[in-house]
Amino acid sequence: MAEKKKLAVLGGSSIASPVLVKELIARKDRPPFEVCLVGRTKSKLEKVAAASAGLAEKSEIPLEITHETDTEKGVEGANYILNQIRVGGYDARAYDEKFPQEFGIIGEETFGPGGMSNALRTIPVVLDYCRIIEKIAPEALILNLTNPNSYIQYAATRFSKVNIVGVCDSPVGIGEGIAAMLDIPYEELWVEYVGMHHFGWVMKAVWRGADMMPEIVKKLREVPGLPVDPEIARAVGGIPTSYFKYYYHSNRVLEKQQAQDTVRAEQLKELESEIISDYSEMEGVPESLDRRGAHWYGAIVVPVMLAHANNANQVFTLNVINNTTVKWMPPHAIIETPTLVTGHGFVPLNPGDAPLDLQAMVRLNATFEMLWAEAVVEKDYDKALRAMMLNHLVHNLDQAKGILDEIWKF
Repeated sequence: MAEKKKLAVLGGSSIASPVLVKELIARKDRPPFEVCLVGRTKSKLEKVAAASAGLAEKSEIPLEITHETDTEKGVEGANYILNQIRVGGYDARAYDEKFPQEFGIIGEETFGPGGMSNALRTIPVVLDYCRIIEKIAPEALILNLTNPNSYIQYAATRFSKVNIVGVCDSPVGIGEGIAAMLDIPYEELWVEYVGMHHFGWVMKAVWRGADMMPEIVKKLREVPGLPVDPEIARAVGGIPTSYFKYYYHSNRVLEKQQAQDTVRAEQLKELESEIISDYSEMEGVPESLDRRGAHWYGAIVVPVMLAHANNANQVFTLNVINNTTVKWMPPHAIIETPTLVTGHGFVPLNPGDAPLDLQAMVRLNATFEMLWAEAVVEKDYDKALRAMMLNHLVHNLDQAKGILDEIWKF
């Protein structure tokens, strides 16, 4: 039997953690695993761990579920560490979704000033974990799922020595949507994604040697739920992440947000309470968890981890340090790009050409994210102001200073 691996999950008390266990159970190509759920709130952690352990009992391949409130004990001996913490919980996310509206800007947890607020709160906590991992499990591979992903990953690579890669299911979702449009298996599609986390485009979709993007662009008006108007997608010649609606249609999104009584975080907090209650009253995974959705575990987290564990030489779209991969991006920037996953590490692949306007937008995005992460760690107001002024949704110095007065607490 293959050597047993250990996965430590930071933020293991998340109500979605049992879905991670379900995805591991479904994979027949994995080694035995110990999954240690690491969390701060003991009562919630115990309920999530119990539900996860109940599922793991049915696994054909050994799958042990443990839980721990002591981070050092939790990560000890870990081969893999999944970072899925949410600093401040849903109350903090609700704040990020609300306060930008006071400045006439949309509120969102990864985009705009809301994303910068999230990063401000989250980066110091993640770096505290990084210091523990450097000491206790320096060889472990960190899979970062915590948002805002590229801010977090840049801070970890810039200010620590951990081995970290960023995972997100958004590019997978775009690829699956394209495959469904073309009525072909997703596995047969080669997707070239250009950009960064929540800020990129699929510029080429190759099937059986042919680039299908020209045909796809012609059909854009038939695509249900396209995040941006088809005119701009057709003009650029690609398909953007859904987050580009905050860029191209910020006026529409803001109007819709201002008409709503609640924000997404408040809805998720209410659902979380229902799911935790269900965990207490029944065995296994409750139906209420299906309404939360956790597509990311099966789409990207488990496949990438097992590709690494099995030395599978598979390609996934991941968040990695650019170095020289994309010539028009800064070397230290975190890019999201097709990446070969081996047992020895990650080999980023150049995604190909991108139009100049897309290059400019992505470079700007990388610049203010890096500046902001550095400002947070260094507690440097001047850098923070420069970064805020570069944010896509901030249009003048009065806005930038007002937002910093609101969130900059150093």
